Amino acid sequence: MSYKDKAESAIAISVKNISKAFDVYEKPYHRLMQFFSPRPQTWSRQFWALHDVSFEVKKGETVGIIGRNGAGKSTLLQIITRTLSPTSGEIAVNGRVAALLELGAGFNMEFTGRENVFMNGMLLGMSKEELADKYDEIVAFSGIGHFVDQPVKTYSSGMFARLAFSVAVYSEPSVLIVDEALSVGDSAFQEKSVTRMKEIRDSGTSILFVTHSLPIVRNFCDRAVWLEKGSVKAVGERLSICEQYQITVDEEVRRDKVSSNPSTRSEKKPDCVLDKKIQVVKVATDQVRYPMGGDIGIEISLQFMTEPPPYGVGVLIHDVRGNLVAVLNTLRDDLVLTERHDMVSLEIRNNHFSPGEYAITVAISDADAMFPYDRVDHVCQFFVAGEYSQRGLPTVEGYVRCVHEWSY
Repeated sequence: MSYKDKAESAIAISVKNISKAFDVYEKPYHRLMQFFSPRPQTWSRQFWALHDVSFEVKKGETVGIIGRNGAGKSTLLQIITRTLSPTSGEIAVNGRVAALLELGAGFNMEFTGRENVFMNGMLLGMSKEELADKYDEIVAFSGIGHFVDQPVKTYSSGMFARLAFSVAVYSEPSVLIVDEALSVGDSAFQEKSVTRMKEIRDSGTSILFVTHSLPIVRNFCDRAVWLEKGSVKAVGERLSICEQYQITVDEEVRRDKVSSNPSTRSEKKPDCVLDKKIQVVKVATDQVRYPMGGDIGIEISLQFMTEPPPYGVGVLIHDVRGNLVAVLNTLRDDLVLTERHDMVSLEIRNNHFSPGEYAITVAISDADAMFPYDRVDHVCQFFVAGEYSQRGLPTVEGYVRCVHEWSY
């Protein structure tokens, strides 16, 4: 096998220079006029949903696609799954594919849940034997119980979506393509869905999915693709891409607030919050400048909208280049908060940061650290001062300060 062949065999999804244009008509009868007109361009205008989009997903890699509504995310997934044809460009997908674009799209409303499990599973490439072996697991995961023998037209929208999602995630594909399916059902089912998706990812399945939840991208993906107005704005390591996207969104929100009400105080808001039961009001450090090895004090003011569920408080620290330097969380220390605490304090003793500027992000989550109640990115900064040797060399460079001793 040549080097080129080996490289191509390691790619699960290849997207090369994909563009997609749609004809837009001002009035419904213009479509008919275009059909008979010798010059159809006079009756329609072209809208380019995608412009020259290129990226790759390696085998076993998880890639999230982020971007605002109308950025072209769902259109791109439809093209990758070949339910939509591109205007130009090339798509290559290697392996057995399962797509979660519109949950339950292959369901027959007159059939029972049981019948739809087998029918939809076979549409996803599963055999009758595979479905028979996994049937009990699929139904148990969906949580619909004895309703599985009722026609799906009697299901609530949540039951319908949960059953469709359950069939898809048990099909064991080599490539899984998902469009916002992790937001299916209530919070308990969402947590179970994320756990199942992690099991699929850890088994070596390549996953490409669209989501508006930056916390899920940060915690679940290897890389991220940021689409902006149909074009690729950035592709790369997920934390870096998510931060760039978050900063851009926050800045636009701030500008909109200032333009609509100049007296309104600018506040950072999270990109996606499932349930605003707890809000971060203020974050402050006890100093702005610290010596190497000094203690760093951080105070976090919280506001509670309801009686709080069990929750955790997390602090993320990034350097000026956007690298994640430290993650501190009450949940990582097995400390779950269950009561109202208007002020939560954190002391970092004998800091081991190298000299430089650092930014603090604060996140409040549920007790399993799966879903955010609030998050404020880069809410405040601090600086660690450097020291120099007698020869003028910085005593510490790099990411951390190591306590060390020489002997000879």
